[in-house]
Amino acid sequence: MSDVVLITPPDRLYTQEKSILLIHPSAKIKEEFQNLLLNVNQPTHVYLYELEKDHENYWLIDVFNHVDIVIFDIDNSSPEVRSIAGYFLAKDKTFWLTNSGESMYNTISKNQIFTLDFLKHKLGGGLENETQQ
Repeated sequence: MSDVVLITPPDRLYTQEKSILLIHPSAKIKEEFQNLLLNVNQPTHVYLYELEKDHENYWLIDVFNHVDIVIFDIDNSSPEVRSIAGYFLAKDKTFWLTNSGESMYNTISKNQIFTLDFLKHKLGGGLENETQQ
């Protein structure tokens, strides 16, 4: 495992490390993400947004514009964040989860995910055990 830096509002880091933003991740997604990070061998910055109030909406939008990958748990998000879901989904770097079978989100983005397995390759092949799997 390499260096992983967890960043929460109001902090920001402007560096060259691979960066991932988690928006309102469920406990299951957090656990899956943590297990995935055990095999990452490159420095990674993880931004975590899970506030219930809209105090840091500017932070969320600013960080969104600077990170490499976004994981957006729509069902777990606050109403304020869901109201701007289209903004997030319109970018190719956003991968999203929802349990809703009938969703207009698929019209905006085809990046719906059900697990975080795709991140193994998105992290630039930086997994030590990838050749063993």
